[in-house]
Amino acid sequence: MFKLFMAAVLVSVSVASVYASDAEKIEARLLQIIPDLKIDGLQQLGDSGLYEGVINGQIIYVTRDGRYLMEGKVIDLESRTDVTELRRAEVRRDTLAAVDEASMISFLPEKQADYTLTVFTDIDCGYCRILHGQMDQYHAQGIAIRYMAYPRGGVGSDAYQKLVNVWCAKDQHQAMTDAKAELELPELQCTNAVATHFAIGNQLGVGGTPAMFLENGRMLPGYVPPQRLRAVLDEMSKAGQI
Repeated sequence: MFKLFMAAVLVSVSVASVYASDAEKIEARLLQIIPDLKIDGLQQLGDSGLYEGVINGQIIYVTRDGRYLMEGKVIDLESRTDVTELRRAEVRRDTLAAVDEASMISFLPEKQADYTLTVFTDIDCGYCRILHGQMDQYHAQGIAIRYMAYPRGGVGSDAYQKLVNVWCAKDQHQAMTDAKAELELPELQCTNAVATHFAIGNQLGVGGTPAMFLENGRMLPGYVPPQRLRAVLDEMSKAGQI
């Protein structure tokens, strides 16, 4: 898999001027050097002289002449805005919006939820168990939880099989609750979304569980208690961030 360069990439390939835009010229240069490279959404970054692109969910920047490719944060000093993080949130939001909700295991409050969070979970994660044990409290705070699978040991691990057992169960909700309570489930096999969810989690930058994603794509890396989470969500809503 292509590894983003931390310094600079010198590109010495000349490209004919038949391309309609700088973005097309840049992409053509990069593809001649790295033919399998897939760049999504290459666009000019204001008047910075840089072009912004997305590679496998990661934000990269390329100079207009296609000579340098960079990874890292871009900060707008005038507005004190982390431009890169805002773009990352958009990419995460769009990526999660494209996931079939039927592939998730959703725990919904009886009344219409005020907020819906997508949570990457692992069965053996201590804080994941705490979070699940407080599901009624999250619901009381008007928060719905949609679980996606993230086996921390990777595909093929014991953690992976435990999640497969949940996703393949006839009653997924009860199986999730039983598994979080450290009850042993029957070992099952079926067509399931666990490996796909794991790959999506890696693409989104999940490094541990629980990883909570807001509807705007922002990630909260870790457990947040129900009342505190509601306060954070309300504060962000008032600020127009969600």
